[in-house]
Amino acid sequence: MRLRKEEVFERFSAMIRFRTVSHPDRAGTDSAVFAEFRDWLKRTYPEVFGAGEAWAVGDYGILIRIPGRSSADSAVLMAHYDVVDADPGLWSCDPFGAERRDGRIYGRGTLDTKCTLCAVMEACSCHLRNGFVPEHDIYLSFGGEEEVCGSTCSEIVAFLREKGVRPSFVLDEGGAVIPEGVPGYRKQVAMIGAAEKGEVNFLLTCEQGTGGHASVPPRSTAVGRMARAAVRIEKHPFPVRLSAPVRGMFRSLSREVPFYEKPVFRHPELLQQAIAGAAAFLGGSFNAMVRSTAAVTVISSRGGSCNVLPSGAAMGVNVRLLEGDTIDSAKERIAAVIRDPGIKIEVMSGDNPSGTADTDCEQFRYLARVVGEIWPGTAAVPYQMNGGTDARFYAALTDRIYRFTPMIMTAEERATVHGTDESISERALLNMIRFYIKFIEGL
Repeated sequence: MRLRKEEVFERFSAMIRFRTVSHPDRAGTDSAVFAEFRDWLKRTYPEVFGAGEAWAVGDYGILIRIPGRSSADSAVLMAHYDVVDADPGLWSCDPFGAERRDGRIYGRGTLDTKCTLCAVMEACSCHLRNGFVPEHDIYLSFGGEEEVCGSTCSEIVAFLREKGVRPSFVLDEGGAVIPEGVPGYRKQVAMIGAAEKGEVNFLLTCEQGTGGHASVPPRSTAVGRMARAAVRIEKHPFPVRLSAPVRGMFRSLSREVPFYEKPVFRHPELLQQAIAGAAAFLGGSFNAMVRSTAAVTVISSRGGSCNVLPSGAAMGVNVRLLEGDTIDSAKERIAAVIRDPGIKIEVMSGDNPSGTADTDCEQFRYLARVVGEIWPGTAAVPYQMNGGTDARFYAALTDRIYRFTPMIMTAEERATVHGTDESISERALLNMIRFYIKFIEGL
């Protein structure tokens, strides 16, 4: 199918110009802009909204059913249209201006994930204009509160469950085609999230008297005790452990490596010590893939002045839970690591890790085949996602939940997600659309 490139870029740029910033406090969210975006979407893609049924679910949810020849074995394609805010003072352009330069489109949401929403809508629109009818129903599920862990997607899932819809699989944002490969396999590889970590926020507090004059300090102030706890947390990371998706990643790559490396990749547990060393050395995303992580993010005290002893201190710790760890086990570990019974540990919010998707099935193999057709020679492998997505809510309906953003994304590009000068290449956007055109053909 021939894409009218400039028209695609104009429609995508229009999406970026909507300042659909979600806030944890709903009072800070401009709901009118979200409504304008949804209205614009309906006007811009009438073929998609008119193909079957469309529902507004909750305050921000969009759910569209494109009818197939059968309602059994339906598929769900997901994206979210809310974004995090951006400080224009840190950007080289207007974060919501959709500036085009050097073959790229700049703006908040260009990678996370209005690109996916655009690609899905463009691909469906192309097919429907040409009279295409899928073999099975396709549901498009778009949320508006993903960035703040809101209720939109859970409301969509509840709506589908009430209608008796049990999709054969779900495809949401997640890993990408990464050109640098992974340790042990330095070739381009498509990372398909088969599971995602849990997340828990702990509040650590230390109460220490009523304060006093700093000229007569105790052996350790509340701030000192909290600082010592922070250092201990950082100096004692969670142990390396190979989760089921990571083991699956290495086993999948065993088909791609030279014959003399195959036995080790087929039995990645033999590599655990080497992987632990590599994780400590490399840090970053690979380190996070093979262990639960704890990050000290906030620290504060009650004192108010440099010459006043603090009467208490508090610290926030964000823990991302690998399969096998839980909120309770992480709390126990932190208590054991800090070794200070005077510091109270409370759970502010949290979810345990997701289940692991079935990757020994035709749905996953089909996804891998389409990846190979769009990016020839690229291995598609399961992996453990470090972040969280709305896809976790679909575990109530299916165990075939895959998290993949169909584009080549360099490490530098990945660093701009939620960061400065987020942008997507025009070529990558077009390839995303081509991926979904091809992918939808087999649904």
